[in-house]
Parts: sequence; C-alpha cells; structure tokens
Amino acid sequence: MRPKSVAIVGVCLTLGAAAAVAQAAVGDTLGVSTLVQRIVPSGDGDFKTLTTVPGEGYISRDGSDEGEAVGKAKPGREQRRKSLAYFGQMTDFQLADEESPARVEFLDPEGGAFTSAWRPGEALNPFEENEIIKQMNAFAGTPPNRSGVGRRLAKMDFVVNTGDIADSQQYNEVLWNRQLIEGARVNPGSGVDPASSIGDHPLCPEGLKIQDAGDPSLYTGVQDRDDWADGQVGYFYDPDAPAHYPDGPGVVRPYAGAPAYPGLMDRAQKPFRAAGLDVPSYMVFGNHDTLVQGNAWASATFNKLATGCLKPVNDAEANSGLGNGPLFGLVVNPSLTTAQVLELYEDNPAYFIGVPPDPDRRLISKKAYKDIFKAGDDPDGHGFGFVDRAEDTASKGSAGYYSFSPRRGVRFITLDTNSEGGRILVSSEGNLDNPQFEWLEDELKKATARNEVVIVFSHHAVTSLNANVPDEEAPSCGTAAAAGAPGCDADPRISTPIRLSDDLFTLMHKYANAIAWVAGHSHDNRVIPYPNPSGAGGFWSIRTAAIADWPKQNRLIELFDNRDGNLSIFGTIIDQAAPVPIPADGTDAAGMDVTRLASISRAIGYNDHQTGGEQCGPSRCGEGDASDRNVELLIKDPRRREPDLTRVRVFPKKRTVTAGRQVRLTVRVTNTGTAPAKGVKVRLRSSTRRVRVPKTVRIRRIGRDATASINVRARSRGKTRGRTRITARAGGRKAGMVLKLRPRGGRR
Repeated sequence: MRPKSVAIVGVCLTLGAAAAVAQAAVGDTLGVSTLVQRIVPSGDGDFKTLTTVPGEGYISRDGSDEGEAVGKAKPGREQRRKSLAYFGQMTDFQLADEESPARVEFLDPEGGAFTSAWRPGEALNPFEENEIIKQMNAFAGTPPNRSGVGRRLAKMDFVVNTGDIADSQQYNEVLWNRQLIEGARVNPGSGVDPASSIGDHPLCPEGLKIQDAGDPSLYTGVQDRDDWADGQVGYFYDPDAPAHYPDGPGVVRPYAGAPAYPGLMDRAQKPFRAAGLDVPSYMVFGNHDTLVQGNAWASATFNKLATGCLKPVNDAEANSGLGNGPLFGLVVNPSLTTAQVLELYEDNPAYFIGVPPDPDRRLISKKAYKDIFKAGDDPDGHGFGFVDRAEDTASKGSAGYYSFSPRRGVRFITLDTNSEGGRILVSSEGNLDNPQFEWLEDELKKATARNEVVIVFSHHAVTSLNANVPDEEAPSCGTAAAAGAPGCDADPRISTPIRLSDDLFTLMHKYANAIAWVAGHSHDNRVIPYPNPSGAGGFWSIRTAAIADWPKQNRLIELFDNRDGNLSIFGTIIDQAAPVPIPADGTDAAGMDVTRLASISRAIGYNDHQTGGEQCGPSRCGEGDASDRNVELLIKDPRRREPDLTRVRVFPKKRTVTAGRQVRLTVRVTNTGTAPAKGVKVRLRSSTRRVRVPKTVRIRRIGRDATASINVRARSRGKTRGRTRITARAGGRKAGMVLKLRPRGGRR
C-alpha cells in the first residue's frame, strides 16, 4: 500500500547538478536531468503545450516512512563514498506496429481496463525511444550524481530494459527494438504488397478492399479517416485534420483541439538510422513481450489475424452506432477460429478495414524472442547469453531469467515475471513459476556466500505479482492442438505452485543481501521501502515510468558504499532527449526530422485524454511524488565484514640488472573488501635459479578499500644472462615482472 506520508531525511542538490542549473537553455533536454529542469504543461487551451521549470534535488530517504528505517544517513558520506555500480533503466516502450490487424484499438473508448488499447502518439514511439537512448548515452560517461569531491566519476556499466519493449509479441516490434539499441537502420512501417495473399491467406479473403494496396509504405489504420468505410472517425486522432468530425450531442471528439500536422502518419513510417546505446544493454521479458496485447496466449488464429488483411476497427459507439460486443467476443475467445473471424466480417463488414498484410507481424515464442537478441551485435545476447544452460535445457529454450555481475561485489538478477497461462484481464499482472522461484533462491544463496549485494530486475514489481494462473492454462507445445500457436507452453516442467507477492516478499526478506527490486509495468514513478518484519534490514522497490505514456521518463541508478555501514542508492529521473517545443499547428510533417517527431509525441502523450498528465489531478499521471523521483535511498550494508584481495601488481614491469647485483621491486596489493586485511602473506617465485627472491613476505595491514606496498629485493647470481620472470601471489591473485640479466662488463 502507498504510504500516506513519506519521512524525508533531507533534500540536497549535488555540486555538479547545481552548477548545471544555469547552463540549461529553455527547451533543451539532451544531457539535462530533472535535477536541472522539469517539463510541465503550459497554457490553458484544450491542448496543452509544454515548457520547462527548474528541477528538483535529491530527497534522502531512510525507509522510516514504513515504520522501521532500513538505513541511516550519516554526515560526511559524500566525501567517503565509493561507487559500486552505475546503470540506466529503460522500461515500457510498448513499441506498437500501429497498422497491425492484431491491435485492439476499438476497445480504447471503453476506458477502464482498456485505456492502453490505443495511444494518440503511438506511431511516433520509435522516435521517442531513439531519444531516450541518446539521453542514456549523454550520461554514460558522466553520472548525474557527482558527490564525492575528488573521486573519479564512475562510468555507466550497462542499461537494462525492464520489459514491454513490444506492444503485442510481434516479430517486427521486437526486431525494431534490437535495431534501436544497436544503432541499426529501423523501418518502423509495416505492410507488403497484398497481391500474393488475397485468396491464399485465410484472413485475406477475395473481394476485400485493401487500403493503400498500391503503396503499402503509407500509413494504414484508425488514424487516417480515408481508411474508414464512411470516411468519418471522431475518437481517434487524425493529424491530417483533427477536428474534421462534426460536433453534436453525444459525439466523442477528444482530440478535436489537437494540432494538425498533415502527413504525420505517413512520415512516421519512414526508415531512419538509430542512435544505438554506447554501453551494454540487457533485456527483461514484459507481459506485452510474451502475450498478445499483454494478456492472452498467442493461438494459431491470433497469429493468422496478425499476419492477415482483416483489421478489426470501431469508432466510439456514440459515433459509429456499433457496439463493441461482437469484436470483444472475438478477442477474449482463446479457442477463436479463422472461420469465426470471417463469419463476423461477412455478417458486418463495417467492423473491419482491409490493410496490407505482413509476415513480419507474426507472433513469436519466448525462444524466438531470445534468438532475435542473441543474433545481434552484443556478445552476451543482450543478457540472454547469461541464461543458465541447465535452466535453458530443462525449459526447452524458454527460460528468460539470468544473473550477471559486471563489477565485483554486486550481483544483478533478472526475472521473467510473466503469467504465461494467458488468462485475459488477469495475466497482465505477474507471477513466478516454481522452477524459477527455486532458481532465484539458489542465486540469492550463492550471492550471499560470495558476499555480494543483490539488485533484482523484473517487469512487474513485487506488489504486481498476483496472477494466480498456472502456465499450463496455455496448451502444451507438445500437443497437436497447439500446432502453430507461438504462445503454447513450451516449458515441460510443472509450473505450480505459482509464486505470488507474499512468496517474494518472504524470500527477499530472508536474504538481507537483496537490497532493491527495480521494475516497470505500472507506468509511474514510485519508490517504496519494505522493511523486514523481523527488524533485520529490508529492501527498496523502485518503479519507473514509461516511455509509452506520460511523463515519458526513465531512470539512472547509482549504488554507493558510504563506508559507514550504509549504502546509498541514487535514482535520477531523465526525460527523453528531444527538444520541448513542438511545431506550429498546421506544419507539414514531410520535412520533420526524428527529434521533431519525438517532441510531438511527448506533447501528444501529455494530452492523452485517458492516461495523459491531466487525467490524475494535481499529481499528474505517472509522475509520482517528489519522493519517488530524484532520491537517495539509504540502506544498511548487509555484507559481512571481511577483506577481499582483488589485485596484485609488481613494479617495475621490466628491468635490466647486472649479474651479481640486486634490484628492488615493489609489490602492491589492493583490498576492496568490507574490512581491513591483516597479516597479508605475499608469496614470491623466480622462474629460474639465476635469480633469488624471498619466498614469502608479509604486509602488516591493508585498510578497507585501500592499497598497500612492500619492497622486496631480487639478487642475480654472479655469472648469468637471459630473462627471469618474478611472480607475486596474494589472496588468489597474482602478477609478475620480467628481469633481463646482463653479464658483468656487458654493454649498457
């Protein structure tokens, strides 16, 4: 439950952020975090434009708003702290193939559970995603939090995408996302020449009029009135002429006051070169990545619908006079057949428009999703290369959970929280099947044994794990009934008992090294502490807003060791990088560049009449409170106090010495552990008998997070030449240097 009030330890603005405030020009966003400026509405018309205001500093929280503090803010930590990890979180792109017949835009006017069935700026989502990638790159080398004067700033380790990159499990939607993060050429349009499909594809019947058949590269769908049978549509934003539908009693025209941008929908289909991320990127499954519209398992009929020519449509019932009952009956029927789709089309063709088909709209399995990313440029398959082989084999290739550790002492665990049973209006929420739950506990045990702190990633936050649906509600991929159904249950392991919120709270509290759970799904900024009921530690739940909806933001996260028994997790909200101003009403879209398209998408998103900023009162949808945005989250350091010798070096690396002489070498040993190392034994070895070194020397003490040196002498024999390697070992680490031996009287 959301606490009514938040206990705030303090509010601070770092030196680096304060210096940047005066440098941000109005409307510029690239390289500017919300520490410096925020984007807010401007004007009082039906369609709000946007502007910028000063940003907000970090709010320090210790978790006491839930009754028991999980950490303590001790003075002077800014000067003591050391970076343990720095990463970016992107989430909830929901990049939609807005022309696909598998879309259910007709449900959006119903509201309630269906408010995400269509978004007025969804065709522009690829361009916004490109801009959030640019923003991540802008902060990759320079983190927003620059506290710790005199310390080297950490560089970004990676970016994780916590799911829902696609809108409806389609191959092309997933591929576009890989192309965006890899900096490839992206073609966000879809549709091919229908000639070979008419009469051949079961859902491209003879006699169907295909809109834009002569040029499938044009936009075809609900946002172009020319594609509707009667040439009229009132509910959906048509940027060619937003107010064209006549006003009258009961008429629903939510975007009549929106700006006109002639040609915008066609412009949105044009290919472009993506920016690409400058750091490694890892993927997490979201419900929209693995279920049709984030709800239903992908049957063979849903797959045919996606790749075919019959697109179900309906305006708001008040405008069209047609209720959505018959269409709703189709999409909630897991046993739907193509014959039933064709029967409805024949009985009432007004419920459909003909669109160019596209085989790349095919729905894909989890294994196929993984294969798309493993086929890309990232050597780790954008995370899926880390999947444990035993888990992958046992699941028949469908396991999408894994762990990794880019820096010593920190373990990241990604989960697949999707309810694969696909029960509509239930499986949009998440769960863990029992095999994954057991794997997770084993990973937490091993991380604790290694003295690592753990951050968990998933699409659903812990409180969203309430879909009590076994995976076996989808048919097994081993049965004939599932033939051609990419959403069948491929994992032969028994999923039950299904693990829900209470199970995960108990598990996280069992392992104190698990300090944070980072998620998306809810499309809002929300940070909540969960103290352990036993009084021993706890963890922070960090949820981040979506690019698909207002406020179009994601988050940068930094983990610090304050070296006072506490850790700090800094979360910094960033906007996508396109300029804030938008073109004037009536501007032709043909010449707009990709950043201008992203700017328009942001403004349209704010004005979404269901999920836009105005729809949640003064707090504004998705933004959260100030204590959910730029935050410093204190938590007790759960690690055992023990030394960790992580590096040994020998200097100089090379040296020439005359036979019979001695040379002084320096051995340096680094301790990055959580306690001083005492009586450190350094073993030395010479590769030949021509040079003698002491077998063992001892360093009395190496402080926590410190390096200590000791000098040793190596003596060569009287008559010798050649090379000798001197090796030093300590704490399982080793390093060496090379001595070149020169005979007496030899040339220098």
